Amino acid sequence: MVIGYWFHYVNTLNYMKEKQIQSLYVNHPEMLPTSEAAEASSFGFRNVIADLYWLQAIQYIGSNAIDGEYKKYLWAMMQIITDLNPYFESPYVIGELLLPSNDGVGWKFSESKNQDNILQWEALGLKGVKNFCDSDKIDLIFKENDLEKIQNDPQFKNPCKSYKIPYYLAYIYYFYMQDGTTSSQYYKVVAAQEDAPSWAKVLAAIMQWKGWEREKSIFMFLSLAKSLWSSEDSCTFMTQKINDAYNYITQENLPISAEMVAAIEADSKLVLPVLTEENENDILDDTQCTNYLVKAIREINLLYIEQADAQYVKDNPEEESAQRTQKLFDEKYIQFIPTDYQQYSDADYGIIYKYNDEIGRFDYEMWY
Repeated sequence: MVIGYWFHYVNTLNYMKEKQIQSLYVNHPEMLPTSEAAEASSFGFRNVIADLYWLQAIQYIGSNAIDGEYKKYLWAMMQIITDLNPYFESPYVIGELLLPSNDGVGWKFSESKNQDNILQWEALGLKGVKNFCDSDKIDLIFKENDLEKIQNDPQFKNPCKSYKIPYYLAYIYYFYMQDGTTSSQYYKVVAAQEDAPSWAKVLAAIMQWKGWEREKSIFMFLSLAKSLWSSEDSCTFMTQKINDAYNYITQENLPISAEMVAAIEADSKLVLPVLTEENENDILDDTQCTNYLVKAIREINLLYIEQADAQYVKDNPEEESAQRTQKLFDEKYIQFIPTDYQQYSDADYGIIYKYNDEIGRFDYEMWY
């Protein structure tokens, strides 16, 4: 019993010390070893050491996702891991999904700091493309605009070892960097991959459309939800519902109806859990299917409002916009005011839809 207690005591001290060291790295990631030092201390077992760093990073992310400061640690750690083992795919993918996000509750990076995170993500994604893809094939694909040829001509076939790194790279170029041209280029790379799902390949064609930005976003978020597929019934059910709505919007070329928006909102309230500060990280984590379903629903709601606002401006050319959803409702341009999923039942704030003068269209923002 004495020996057992002693081991428990020592292990507790070791655990506390390990957490202190990890916390120190997060606050001062410059104290992590350089890639060269990590390689020198691996004694030839670079992949094993990379795996150990990877396990530490995942454990820390899981314990500290509520605090955006973990991203400083994440970036430095992903650099070390991918330098030790350049052909380890997961760190690139996790980095691409987590580094650019600035949607935390209780924390938000400054614009300059978030831009730094995005640029770090871009560097990590491009590093992954360099290590996982054939640069000559990438150049050929970038110069070719015939998607059918890209998908069928052997000279373009399988430019990368896997579709995932260029796929998530394309997503962040479009969503976080507003660079539709570069995003389209990387979706063309995905289209040449035999292992890419059909919906991922369709994005290459969608991104070449002129306009239709909301429709592009809906399908992109829908495809991301599918790429992070969950066995949960709620994810499967809502993915199908949104897919049906997307097909109606694009194939039938009809405006979104109030009945459609209301039905999607009712279904989401029925099958998705009520959002709280406690469960937010599980539901809206950047690696979860539900996060992208919520974003897709938001885009449908905004498209519905923007279509009505366009008609309002047409009828009232002296005005720039109706400005508020309530005004569109009062004047019969919409028959239903959508409520964003991201409302906190245990707090008095959530996402609202309002006209954004800077971009000249309706958008969303957190309202307190």
